[in-house]
Amino acid sequence: MGKKANTELAIANKARVAAQLRELAEQIEAGTISHYQFTQDENSVQFTADSADGKQRIIKHQNSIPGLQREQTEYVQKQNPVQRRKVVKQLVSEGMKQTEIAKRTMTSQKTISNDIKVLKEKGRL
Repeated sequence: MGKKANTELAIANKARVAAQLRELAEQIEAGTISHYQFTQDENSVQFTADSADGKQRIIKHQNSIPGLQREQTEYVQKQNPVQRRKVVKQLVSEGMKQTEIAKRTMTSQKTISNDIKVLKEKGRL
């Protein structure tokens, strides 16, 4: 990959970051989100935002490397323990770490640890 392609990729990444920040700013101004986090490294951008009522979360992740661009959006809702454990079971089977599962269930890592323990005791994991 030449220098020109790397420069074009860097410009495209900056444009995506700017678009994400504009969208985030609009939602903050409108009062539709209460908490947000924005992270960026050389090839990826991720932001997480919680609804004002704290019952929903959106996680947007974009990853770009020469020849490949990926975008993923996840919509998360707080759930009761029975529903949450179904999600936990699925995410554990996908090999996801407890901290990442906690992020996707709007709970703590300790809650996920307890959920996994309950699932194992009931023979579901």
